[in-house]
Amino acid sequence: MKPPPPSDSRHPSYRRIYAVVAAIPAGRVATYGQIAALAGLPGHARQVGYALHALPEESAVPWQRVINARGEISLRAHAGYEGYQRFLLEEEGVELDRAGRVDLDRFRWDPGELPRRRRPAAGPRRQAPPAPAGLDAQVEAIAAALRPLGSRRRAVGEKAYLKSDLEFFGLDVPTLRRQARAWLRAHPRNASPRDLEALVRALWQRPVHDLRAFSVEILIARYPATTTRAAEAAALPTGRAARQALALYEWMLRRSGSWAYVDAIAVQLVGPLVEREERLAARLDRWSADPDFWLRRAALLALLLPLRRERLPLSGARVPGPRDPSGARVPGPRLAHWERFAGYADSMLGEREFFIRKAIGWVLRETGKRQPQLVREFLASRLDRVSELTLREAVKHLPAADRERLLARRAARSSPLHHNQIRS
Repeated sequence: MKPPPPSDSRHPSYRRIYAVVAAIPAGRVATYGQIAALAGLPGHARQVGYALHALPEESAVPWQRVINARGEISLRAHAGYEGYQRFLLEEEGVELDRAGRVDLDRFRWDPGELPRRRRPAAGPRRQAPPAPAGLDAQVEAIAAALRPLGSRRRAVGEKAYLKSDLEFFGLDVPTLRRQARAWLRAHPRNASPRDLEALVRALWQRPVHDLRAFSVEILIARYPATTTRAAEAAALPTGRAARQALALYEWMLRRSGSWAYVDAIAVQLVGPLVEREERLAARLDRWSADPDFWLRRAALLALLLPLRRERLPLSGARVPGPRDPSGARVPGPRLAHWERFAGYADSMLGEREFFIRKAIGWVLRETGKRQPQLVREFLASRLDRVSELTLREAVKHLPAADRERLLARRAARSSPLHHNQIRS
């Protein structure tokens, strides 16, 4: 029987592995077998996996740049880390196809490369684009314009309420929105996707709540989610620009740490984009299993707006479609957004995190305004698993009879008599 692999990151063979991995430049990847051979451990690809698993969280070793021989991200013991690794690779300019594979001919690290070759051989980097001239001056000008519009009393209250270490100017949301729209009108030449991304990233780097919130409001003003689909479609980015926008939103979400940013980004920016281009929803699938609960919350809330505009007579049925030339009815589309949300919510019902439970209840509550039968059926089959917080929120807009029936059934299942009957 083989001895178990060492778990200490200070093990001599692990140190050799880490030294090799640390040499992989950004924008390149290496396989487990390649790392093992370069570390003097040929044929021990699995030991590389053990070594990377033993890395402490604070380590600067770029573990994300190691993938398997098929060009794929290997599965982890904890669900969701594959999506995080993909995000890190894409941030560094590594491209993955729809099957989640990296083209090793393009992106594999060649240790013989000259040090001056610091970028991928093909494809643009997904890190922040070069800052346009005067970007720091723009950020300072925005800060100077916003600071006097705030309230010290509000700043102190918001800081305490959000439990944040950031600086607060104390602006309310309507003022931020007015200022964001005014900035866009005054700087039309700086409103291109590339320039906006550079500005948003620069604003986000400042440890000031109002500057981060302002960056979100600029994006919302530039890409508004309107009530008219035609107008909204004309405003939203498409194709490659849409993918780059979604990558920027994920970058922001991963640095948010607060519902104050996550909710606006997910509902007003990610949601309309995913509704317009369904293939982008694959990123939501990754978020729904991410270790960061803010990404999981964003995956749920991003479906809020699409669900408001998705209608179906009965759960699981198909929307009646148009007739073909012969007169036969063509099947309509399924409720794709509802099915995706139900899958996410079902997988998260057992979570104890307040912001996840609240998000599930929020989306169910809003869906219940237009599609109460979907919410009723979802809850009725999961009463033993849904939290009290989620249930109370979810039933708020259901018909009174449905609401009272679900709450009564839940109360009965929670009673000591019910549990005694189950045990007997």
